[in-house]
Amino acid sequence: MFLRVVTGIAIFLLGVASQAAQGLWGLQDSFIDENGKRAVLSQWAGPQTVVSMEYSACKFVCSTNWKRLLDIQAEADRQQLNLRFLVISIDPANDSPAAWREYRQVRGMTRSNWSFVTGNRAATDKAVAALGVKWWYFNDNIMHDFRILLIGASGEQLAVMRTFDEPARSFLATVK
Repeated sequence: MFLRVVTGIAIFLLGVASQAAQGLWGLQDSFIDENGKRAVLSQWAGPQTVVSMEYSACKFVCSTNWKRLLDIQAEADRQQLNLRFLVISIDPANDSPAAWREYRQVRGMTRSNWSFVTGNRAATDKAVAALGVKWWYFNDNIMHDFRILLIGASGEQLAVMRTFDEPARSFLATVK
């Protein structure tokens, strides 16, 4: 029985890894945006899209994460760069379109180049794998690492911000 479980896990992980190899824009799962409209992630494919995973009730990493996203937006404005921002829920059981609308409003993320989406657990796990995000439960809270990515038109990772103190200017250095 143990071998069956291990084999099943290995097959699942291989499937997730093959999804990750396709890149974020290659995922065909359906997501719901903050306006309640169905979407696939490839709708945000473009020259440069800043992508992050958060959840609306997060009290830990997300508070720094959204501040850094706003720093990136401000730096892009200074450099006159046209970026899109896509925030994908890491908590699909709780992030409704209404929760995302409130999250955006409270945090000042209301510009039209920002989008917030939620998929089901399977779709979320594929996005997690494609982006290399690590998450876990701790005392009934979702914990996750800090990771903001700049994704190119064909799904390639142009830049990754892994630390809270990395300058937005450095993160955007690859943008033309």
